[in-house]
Amino acid sequence: MNQEEKQRISELMAEENLLCFTTMGEQWPTATIQAFAHTPELHVALIMQESSDRFQNIMRRPNVSYLIDNREHGDPAKFQVRRLAVRGIAQEVPRGSQEWEQLKALFLGKNPFEAPFFGRDTLRIVRVVPKQLKYVDGLSKPVVAEL
Repeated sequence: MNQEEKQRISELMAEENLLCFTTMGEQWPTATIQAFAHTPELHVALIMQESSDRFQNIMRRPNVSYLIDNREHGDPAKFQVRRLAVRGIAQEVPRGSQEWEQLKALFLGKNPFEAPFFGRDTLRIVRVVPKQLKYVDGLSKPVVAEL
């Protein structure tokens, strides 16, 4: 993936506030729509409750996937939809660590409406490090990368 492709992916991530996040349970996948933030390295930061199915799934099986697209802003009839599909490894960020504070600031900078959740001791931040991604931008050639 070259710098221009990385920039286009980062721009899509910056423009969108929600992604569809999927974890693998004992028998079934668990998918949810949730707010996110991203780092310059294209890592994703998510928040979730410790008791949630998706957090418990991550603790047992950290391989996850997510999808971001801009179809509400694009023109699907003309194939002008930008879409990013990622497979990655999720890991809990230690509460109170420097990384926690950095990701908290990044997350709240993008999603200030989520601030009340940070008052809960059971809130967790998860970082997803991408391992595979596919980015499609309308009719142009897809970006497919193993990271």
